[in-house]
Amino acid sequence: MAFCSVNFLATLVFLVAVYWALPRRARRVWLLVSSFIVYMAAGWHDLFLLLGVTFANWAGHKLFPSGRAPRVALIVGDLGVLAWFKYRLFLAGAVGLGGAGSLIIPLGLSFYIFQLIAYQVEIMRGLIAAPPTFLSFLLYIFFFPHHQAGPIMRPHLFIRSFLEGRRWSPGRFKVGLLIVAWGLFKKIWIADFLLSGRVNALYADLAASGGHRGNALLLAVAYGAQIYADFSGYSDIAVGLGRLFGFKLDRNFHQPYLAGGPSEFWRRWHVTLSRWLRDFLYIPLGGNRRGAWRTRVNVMIVMVLGGLWHGAAWTFVLWGFLHGLYLLLERAVEPLLERFRALKYLLFQTLIMLAWLPFRATRVGDLAVLVTRLDGWVSRDLLWAGALFAAVVGFSRAEDALERRFPRIARRAALVPEPALAMGCAAAVILLFAGIKYDVMFIYQRF
Repeated sequence: MAFCSVNFLATLVFLVAVYWALPRRARRVWLLVSSFIVYMAAGWHDLFLLLGVTFANWAGHKLFPSGRAPRVALIVGDLGVLAWFKYRLFLAGAVGLGGAGSLIIPLGLSFYIFQLIAYQVEIMRGLIAAPPTFLSFLLYIFFFPHHQAGPIMRPHLFIRSFLEGRRWSPGRFKVGLLIVAWGLFKKIWIADFLLSGRVNALYADLAASGGHRGNALLLAVAYGAQIYADFSGYSDIAVGLGRLFGFKLDRNFHQPYLAGGPSEFWRRWHVTLSRWLRDFLYIPLGGNRRGAWRTRVNVMIVMVLGGLWHGAAWTFVLWGFLHGLYLLLERAVEPLLERFRALKYLLFQTLIMLAWLPFRATRVGDLAVLVTRLDGWVSRDLLWAGALFAAVVGFSRAEDALERRFPRIARRAALVPEPALAMGCAAAVILLFAGIKYDVMFIYQRF
């Protein structure tokens, strides 16, 4: 079930009510049952794979509580599962062995495999000493708010929260409702109602084989706005749902379109993935400790693999390569642009927006056509692109101001009487769902 569907919200009311009505010891069991309900409603066919991979990782730690070799073997096994279900056709095509056909990627595969790898790495680093209970470990993977598309949680922190359990907090619960409502607003009204249809129409026009209508920069900016509202909306809903059950999930976005450069962009965009790639790939490769050239190579490896993580296609590889190139370019021009922060901001934000073209393209052939549609810099579409980007920046600044005032808002929300809160939630749900116009699927659920 999509988080922004009527069916999910109706089910959520039941799941949350039962959760807090149960004794504290029974809540973890019900939380796991709730996660199974949501997962099976979304697609139960993948359940046995998820259970098998999860049990193998937990049993590996149970049977071999120490030693590097078992950890490495389990990581290789996890990567093998990911490669088989997501990349086998792509890899076969890359080496000239065919690769035709299509894959049905198991729900949440990319996200829970990365969490399982993080678990094994943290064992090797001594952050997890004793194996958790199987129930706690299942909840670490299955907990439905973050299962399908993140955030990617750190196991030594998140598993501990399941072991300790949570007490009822009216303030925390009300804050969770506010965060869920904000995420639903971004997804339903901005990503779907305002942008989805326009982006699809732009893509269809620009990728057509004949004609020369429009400028692809407008598509890039529109899709950049759509995917931010869509994915950050999902992440906000996930964080808010966690609060409803008493758990604090990591935030995934911090207004990335206010970033002054690509390095800051990746500290603001998909934060938990950026942190995972840094801690479990970039630093083990040597980071920036082995000289300038090795640092450049490490940056490109991480970004290309990060692009490939998003999808088994050359378009995603190119997207990752472009972002690696931007990071290296930033290091090179930083001394030159140190006094011209506004110029640096406009330069890199334009490049970041243009990189959304390969991310949106469904085929390399479509991307080749889109690139030819970047001429005509003095055009109506270019003016629309500038106006839309200004709107994106304005929204980001407003959201940033709202985020800074959120502690005060949360304190006031905690004082709202329950009847008034219930009526407000009902009105908000009606208003939000009045904006449903297109498919409610989240973009990152495809990865």
